[in-house]
Amino acid sequence: MKSDVIIIGSGAAGLMCALQAGLRGRSVVLLDHAKKLAEKIRISGGGRCN
Repeated sequence: MKSDVIIIGSGAAGLMCALQAGLRGRSVVLLDHAKKLAEKIRISGGGRCN
């Protein structure tokens, strides 16, 4: 697998970096330890998923 950008962590900053890199035509790999991407963002509202 070859990519232009590898981002470790799919929190708010990681997702924003991935978005901006993708918009600029880069191929992006986003890695995170959670089973689902953006898990911390989805549970940040006290489990109410904001």
